[in-house]
Amino acid sequence: MAEQQIELASLLARLEQLEQEQTVVKKYVKGIKRELDKLTEQFNDRPELVRLESSEKEIADLQKRCDRLSNFISGDDDSKISDAVTNSATTRNTGDNLDDGDRTILNIERLDEQISQESIAPTVVAESHQSILQETAASDNDAETYQNEEIDAGKQEEKFSVFSDEEFQIERMLLLLMRDDTDEEESHEPGISAEEFLRRCKEGEKDFTGINLAGSDFSRQSISKEFNLSKANLSRAKLNKVNLSAVNLSGANLRGAELCEAELNSINLNDANLNNTDLRKAKMYEAKLGKANLRNANLNLVNLQRANLSEANLILANLSGADLSLQANLNDANLSQANLSGANLRKAQLMNADLSNANLSNANLLEANLEGANLRGVNLEEAIYSTETIFPKDFDPVKAGAYSIAPNTSLQNANLAGADLSSLNSTNLIGANLQGANLNSTNLANADLIQANLSGANLSKANLRGVRLLQANLSNVNLSEASLNYANLTAADINGANLFQTDWTGTNLSGVDLTNTNFKNVKNLYSANLSGTNLTGVNLLGLNINGIKLSGANLSGANLCGTQLNGANLSGANLTSADLRGANLENANLEKANLKGANINGAILKNAKLAGAIMPDGTTHE
Repeated sequence: MAEQQIELASLLARLEQLEQEQTVVKKYVKGIKRELDKLTEQFNDRPELVRLESSEKEIADLQKRCDRLSNFISGDDDSKISDAVTNSATTRNTGDNLDDGDRTILNIERLDEQISQESIAPTVVAESHQSILQETAASDNDAETYQNEEIDAGKQEEKFSVFSDEEFQIERMLLLLMRDDTDEEESHEPGISAEEFLRRCKEGEKDFTGINLAGSDFSRQSISKEFNLSKANLSRAKLNKVNLSAVNLSGANLRGAELCEAELNSINLNDANLNNTDLRKAKMYEAKLGKANLRNANLNLVNLQRANLSEANLILANLSGADLSLQANLNDANLSQANLSGANLRKAQLMNADLSNANLSNANLLEANLEGANLRGVNLEEAIYSTETIFPKDFDPVKAGAYSIAPNTSLQNANLAGADLSSLNSTNLIGANLQGANLNSTNLANADLIQANLSGANLSKANLRGVRLLQANLSNVNLSEASLNYANLTAADINGANLFQTDWTGTNLSGVDLTNTNFKNVKNLYSANLSGTNLTGVNLLGLNINGIKLSGANLSGANLCGTQLNGANLSGANLTSADLRGANLENANLEKANLKGANINGAILKNAKLAGAIMPDGTTHE
């Protein structure tokens, strides 16, 4: 159930990230459209068009002048003009030996040829018009003016061809959001099937560098570490529950591959492409992932203890619930916008990592090193950290929503459900205020909670194995289905606590106030130490607590009807007015116990030690 909740939270976080990306894309598309409209308007109003229209008018005027001139020229002159036009092909490029009239005719002819070509580009027409005007006006001072205008036009064109800084940033952002991250060329080798590959393995082939296995199905197969698959193409391959432990896949292409629940311990994936790869619940203990591309990869609930992810690309990766403890190396990794909700980063190395806009809600950062990390926009709601955790200078984790796990800390009503606060050297929460806190399914094994205030807290299904709760306030706590194996609750206050299905194996409850506590459906109470405990009015009806330690305990008015107390130690216990009907006290030690007013009808007292005990009628047993 907890895993389903984590997966649901992971899915919701991913949907939220996609919505944010969509919003960003829409924003920048609108911005680019505005810029495009502005550029279109500038293009339509550019000075070149104005000069082109002016040139066309001047050319039309020249054409009229030439027509009028031809009307006055005789036939001989017509032949001269015709010869001039015929010879213009040889002089078109040089323009040598032409007077002004011949040059005009030549330019008109050139213009007519260009206009007749429907496919001619507008820019070419513009250049032709410019050339005609320059050549036609070669004998006057207008040539210099046109040249200056042409230079200005070139500058204007250059201006429009270069992005402004803002346009460049917008374009770059769009490329980052929408580009295909794998521009790498896939293997040019012909692809082979999984069956063919396994056959070649059996034949003794070892080196498969660069092999093309794209789309192959290796689900549930086991590939020995002796095979070299560096730079192999396994894009879109099905590798669910495959065993690739210690295999060399450095530089391999696993884009879009499925590796759910795969055994990948000690695998070499340095520089590999794992973009959009599905690695849910994979085991990657001590995996080598240096500089690997894990963008958008699904690493939900993956075991990455002691893994090396230095300089890896984990942008938008889903690492919710992943285990990156035991000094996993994430130094210089890019975790921007990654989902690390509920991840275990205890003692992880995150120096200079980019965690901008990452989700670390409910993450475990105890003893983690985040020195120099980029935490801009990071979500640390309900994450936990300790005094040993190293944050960047001037960063305040409390303001970011994180909980401090330290002596005397105030965590009243804090939500620490499912958190791992266990430690071999004991997590120090001495004197902490956890009143009303949610510690459902929290792992507090070996934690030090001496004199802590846990009144009203929810500790259902919590792991309290070996925890020290001496003199702690546990009044009205919910301990249903909690494990208190070998915990020390000496002198703790458990008054009004819910103990349904609580496991008391080896628990030390000496001196605890358990007044009116209902022990029905508790587990393994027989092995607990209840010496000197106040059990006034408790309900132990029908329980099997053979061999239990109750010496000196106060059981006055307790309901022990039908209770199995074979071999129990009740020496010096106060059993006044207790209901012991049908109880089995065979071989029990009742020396100096007070049974005055107790109901022992049908009780089995065979071989019981009663020396000095005060019997129900007030007499002392010899």
